[in-house]
Amino acid sequence: MRILPFIAALATIEAAAALSRHASEAKDCSWRPSPLLIQNDHLTCAAPQPSKPTQPTVNWSVKTPELWDDHGERYQPPSSYKLAPPWTGPEHCFTEFCLFSNRDASQGMALVTTSRNAYLTAHYPVPPASGVESTAFYEEEVPGKGIGLIVNRTIRKGEIIMQRVPALLIQETPHLDLDSEVREQLYQTAVDRLPGPTRERFLRQMGNTLFDKVEKNAFRMFLDGSDHTHSLHLGVFPDVSRFNHDCRPNIHYRITNLTHTTIAIRDILPGEELTISYIYPQAPKSERQSLLLSSWGFVCTCKQCTLPPSESLASDNRIRQIKQLEDEIETAIMSRGGQLKPEMGARLIDLYLRESLLAYLGPTYTRAALIYSMFGNEYKAREYAREAVAALEREVGPHARDLESMRRLAEGDPRGHWSWGVRFKRLLIF
Repeated sequence: MRILPFIAALATIEAAAALSRHASEAKDCSWRPSPLLIQNDHLTCAAPQPSKPTQPTVNWSVKTPELWDDHGERYQPPSSYKLAPPWTGPEHCFTEFCLFSNRDASQGMALVTTSRNAYLTAHYPVPPASGVESTAFYEEEVPGKGIGLIVNRTIRKGEIIMQRVPALLIQETPHLDLDSEVREQLYQTAVDRLPGPTRERFLRQMGNTLFDKVEKNAFRMFLDGSDHTHSLHLGVFPDVSRFNHDCRPNIHYRITNLTHTTIAIRDILPGEELTISYIYPQAPKSERQSLLLSSWGFVCTCKQCTLPPSESLASDNRIRQIKQLEDEIETAIMSRGGQLKPEMGARLIDLYLRESLLAYLGPTYTRAALIYSMFGNEYKAREYAREAVAALEREVGPHARDLESMRRLAEGDPRGHWSWGVRFKRLLIF
């Protein structure tokens, strides 16, 4: 029975090990991505390239929309899916996908989705737009980047910059399958349903057409956390799209339900630009540059990408060391700790900090805290558990999977934690 706590370690460290797996998955994102997002333990990219449109044109003259299912039969959504004011819709339907809108939800929302998903959306918590005061940053032209957001006062690590819900939320199927002319008309109607200021911010985003603006600025979101065919949506957050890219950003983001949160991962000083990463940055310079060029059409000139050649090589070497060390730790755990050493956790943290991968420290500190606990080092286990708690709260939020375990290790009796001394226990497999 003593093998069970050790097997539990695999589940807990899974969150950390997943990050290394995501690095290789990122290579498969051959789409035109908005920033990469790790959600529900899966790496997601931005909207995929559209398939060749094959659908007929919508009859826009229909005043009372008729809904149709996948078999061509008339579709009537259950009465429980009916939306109460101030929501409007369904209107402008194509098969079961319709336009719904609510000008009073936060800064205004428009949906292109099914009645079921509109009902789910209407019942998610929709907090008002919030974050730091509007005077904390200002817009300014940034050489080589266009308009960026510049800090006007010191923003402390952990401060929430913005919390926003999507102005436009589109189910992926109509985004890919609708005839391009129909799709553009539908998106224009959806954008017209937004309040004036939100509509203006939406139209200022990168992209020549409304379809382009969705492609270049959307985040993929799963409404119900399942792999249901119609749960995958593209959410566009006009305010968030004002953040430019940096391979070593000073802001991390997360999406919980409908809410997109950006949060400072270090102190940001007046005059600095607020940045997020459009890609998963744990990759060598050549891979980062290739992905940004193919997906966004620009050559990155951030500080990390313009290091002198010798420093750039050293950075790439650290990236390789991180991947190698994470693989060694995972292999050691899978082999029941045979090659595991306590200093592995500290070395991994040092590599992340030297590489300024500050948005990914939660799983790293978690891994280190568990390793030191497994070897019975109370001081180090507590130290890294405290750091893990703070980082997980920033990066994942109050419901992070490992948060409660790290709190118990940091604040309780480490010797009573399930991971304590596991390295030295006899592992029985009978």
